[in-house]
Amino acid sequence: MRNHPVDIYILSGFLGSGKTTLLHRLLQEERRRKRKVAVLMNELGDLAVDSAAVPGDIPLKELLNGCICCTIQGQLTHQLLSLHQQYKPDVIYIESTGVAHPLEVLEACVTPQLIPHIRICKIVNVVDLLRWQHQKSRLSIRLQKLLEEQVRYSDFLILNKMDALSAIDRDAIVTEMKQLNTKALTILTNYADFPLQTLYRLEESGASFVRDTSEPTHVHRHLHVRTFSYTWTHPIAQRDLEEWLRQSPDQLYRAKGYIRLREHADSLFSFQYSYGMPLFVPESFPHPTITVFIGEELDADTLKQQLRYLEEIES
Repeated sequence: MRNHPVDIYILSGFLGSGKTTLLHRLLQEERRRKRKVAVLMNELGDLAVDSAAVPGDIPLKELLNGCICCTIQGQLTHQLLSLHQQYKPDVIYIESTGVAHPLEVLEACVTPQLIPHIRICKIVNVVDLLRWQHQKSRLSIRLQKLLEEQVRYSDFLILNKMDALSAIDRDAIVTEMKQLNTKALTILTNYADFPLQTLYRLEESGASFVRDTSEPTHVHRHLHVRTFSYTWTHPIAQRDLEEWLRQSPDQLYRAKGYIRLREHADSLFSFQYSYGMPLFVPESFPHPTITVFIGEELDADTLKQQLRYLEEIES
């Protein structure tokens, strides 16, 4: 059967920024363009409140009670495959939760199972300008970091609710955005209202993921993101690992896997690291002690050498 390539747009942005309003406009435009559309919505609760924005004739999958980047990443991959195989859409829109890291969502999209079917995969981020302006006084450091990374890793930035700010304040934020992300196309809007052809012109850009049909697809050729895995041969001191993470490159944004700690050598732990915060959770099911590190332009050889040293030092 001939492969039917699909375009994927990840709609990112913090809670209440205007993602659902944007999705509604995009679905209207796709109807005008006569393209087959499917939608995947992710909500943290057990009720899909925003699904009412999707007309009944559009295929819809819902991922509830979890965030794509934390607990249900594998489900996202499965649901995308299901949408593609069942409906053969031309485009899939993913509306992620407001607290999802866009690269984590992208990671779930560009898997070996899905890559042969994807033509492009782009990250579209909606920024609430008023929230951005007041984030330091109203949001935790962790959430401030999340907002910053949602901007940094986007292909298209929609700076929404522009009328809530003065022209001077808007210009200052636009300057901040350009410092965080020099490559994204940026537009100021109210109610996410702008000429949608501006977004669709991203199709030919080299950002996030564009499938190169002239050669075998290789994710790392198209992304700034790099990953490497490390197999632990000995337990490690938790405080040594935490200190290493504090001094690690800013480009290391995530790590996940399984590890044994010297403080509890007989126990296995699930290890997660994101936004500067390590998390160790006791794991009852046996897993290989392997951790995957994810970041931008990582020097894997140097980092692996440092990790080996951590295993060898006496604490």
